[in-house]
Amino acid sequence: MADFQSELKALAKPGDRGDGCRVFIETYGCQMNVYDSQAIGGLLNKDGFDTAADIFEADVVLLNTCSVRELAEHKIISRVGEIRRQRRNAHLPSVTVGICGCMAERLGDELQKGNNRVDLVVGVDNYDKLPGMISELMATQTATRRKRTATGHRTDAHYVAPPVIYPVNNSHLVTIHKGCDYKCTYCIVPYTRGPQTEKSPQAILEEIRTLVETGATEVTLLGQNVTAYHWQKEMDFAALLESVSGIEGLQRIRFLTGHPRDMHQHTMDAIGALDKVCPWLHLPIQSGSNAILKRMKRLYKKEEYLEMVDYARQVVPDVTFSTDIIVGFPGETEEDFQATLEVLRRVKYDQIFSFKYSERPGVPAAKLADDIGTNEKKRRLAEVMALQEKIWNVEAAREVGKTWTGIVEAPARHPGDSWRVRTPNNRKFVVADNLIDQGLKIGDEVSARITGFANTTFLTGE
Repeated sequence: MADFQSELKALAKPGDRGDGCRVFIETYGCQMNVYDSQAIGGLLNKDGFDTAADIFEADVVLLNTCSVRELAEHKIISRVGEIRRQRRNAHLPSVTVGICGCMAERLGDELQKGNNRVDLVVGVDNYDKLPGMISELMATQTATRRKRTATGHRTDAHYVAPPVIYPVNNSHLVTIHKGCDYKCTYCIVPYTRGPQTEKSPQAILEEIRTLVETGATEVTLLGQNVTAYHWQKEMDFAALLESVSGIEGLQRIRFLTGHPRDMHQHTMDAIGALDKVCPWLHLPIQSGSNAILKRMKRLYKKEEYLEMVDYARQVVPDVTFSTDIIVGFPGETEEDFQATLEVLRRVKYDQIFSFKYSERPGVPAAKLADDIGTNEKKRRLAEVMALQEKIWNVEAAREVGKTWTGIVEAPARHPGDSWRVRTPNNRKFVVADNLIDQGLKIGDEVSARITGFANTTFLTGE
């Protein structure tokens, strides 16, 4: 297993190959990519590379990318040109540019063609090769450089990111597996991330203990489908949650993302029974139509999903839900679309992430006729968002007057002495420093009375 700490030497010999070469990593996409960028940084720092503050200070710029949507890939290609243009305008020498992550895995050598071609392409299972590849590039004159690509899936590649001083939302990310075995017909992830392979429970627990020793109190367990975690038929996700909960000093456990098919009753029982596990479930429904769910190969029916939601509300105190929605999937009729709206009315999600269907090359759905027009997709998306806003305004108004307790995670976005606080069930409220007896700091627990809300953020004070 590739690991920035101890086991990497079996795959790449640590040393001083970086010799002070400065690398800037720019991250796009999901929290898995955030974690991977931290792991890449750890690998490079261990081998003598320095971390650059920005693209202007860097000798090498790595773009860690997402392939979920076509627009995301177009932005990366444009970004490569923009980086080189900004360097020229600043009268700086040419910079080595590499693309990592899902886009690298999907496109491979194609990224080394065209006007905005890059020097380095490294897929999600080959980050341990980066120190050597960068060193070889930097030692070669620009005019004679040979483009370098490392892609392809490996079962031995599970990376461990070093602890960071300022974790995402005050929660340290920890991957528990990678890849996915559920090949939903619209999804590129099984092809860019590969089949599901688990990080061992021992490695996960050791990583979390290391984080706690450095001062962490909260972790977020990550995976394409964390609820499908299984280790050699000995430990499932519920059992892993129990083991992680036993780590002394750890206070909160969150996780992303689950698949409705694997949210078993005994898993929900464990979530409800374990005080450290936060009662927030992000469970993508994608569509409320059984016909569309079948065409998507989601492996559950709407009725089963709603039964799962009802059971979770019985056994998980204060549980909240968020979800993903796709509108305009091939063959989606108005009746199918209305079924999705009905799910929104029924579940009353705290938050939804909604998207227009966009075809990804190479996935099964690409063989279906994309028969919903762009304007109709926009209309359906707007209707989904408007309904969600209406539902949320009613639900949020019911919370006004209640007193909530949460953990300070960061300064609020707006100027002033105020802080953003997150509750265990993933709701956010803003509190001013002067509302309590002493100044706040990140990681503190604070209670406040809810007086209003703006979008999905709740307000406190007068």
